[in-house]
Amino acid sequence: KAEPVLTPQPEPEVRLRFMSFGSGSSGNCSYLGNDDGGILIDAGVDSDFVFKSLKTNGISPEMVKGIILTHDHGDHVRYAYTIVRRYRHIRIYSTPRLMNGLLRRHNVSRRIKDYQENIYKEITFKIADFSITAFDTSHDGTDNMGFLIENGKYKFVVATDMGSITHRADFYMKQANFLMLESNYDNRMLTE
Repeated sequence: KAEPVLTPQPEPEVRLRFMSFGSGSSGNCSYLGNDDGGILIDAGVDSDFVFKSLKTNGISPEMVKGIILTHDHGDHVRYAYTIVRRYRHIRIYSTPRLMNGLLRRHNVSRRIKDYQENIYKEITFKIADFSITAFDTSHDGTDNMGFLIENGKYKFVVATDMGSITHRADFYMKQANFLMLESNYDNRMLTE
């Protein structure tokens, strides 16, 4: 009696979704996710606008698993505490130095630390289906970083407020299938 031949089934295609809600000095926030959920990258845009836009695109607040912060400037962190207080399942992922800079620079409750998960540069951590590695970037904030975000076969790199490309940023950007890069305007750098 012949055994049935089993043909391997292809793995389901992972679909990434990226949405930018703002970029620049007026506020920075974006979302990266798959069909099961995702993360916010920075929280400098009005949270009501962000979550209304997510809902319009079929993403509920429960699908947002965390906020990763690139640095402590107000246009990147302004609404972080508002979000975690409203949606208590969402955690903030930042280095201890970045969080201390945020507390030093801004008038925000120290209770924001109750929602923080410590991360460290070049040590991979997980949020839901995403493996994330923070790396050093150049800027004048506290403990500035970009992120390599991996999901399935996809590698997405986010690097904001880049004055120049550091050696480590270059290393991670060369691995990316997708790259979201933001740079600062610096007239002196442009004329030299």
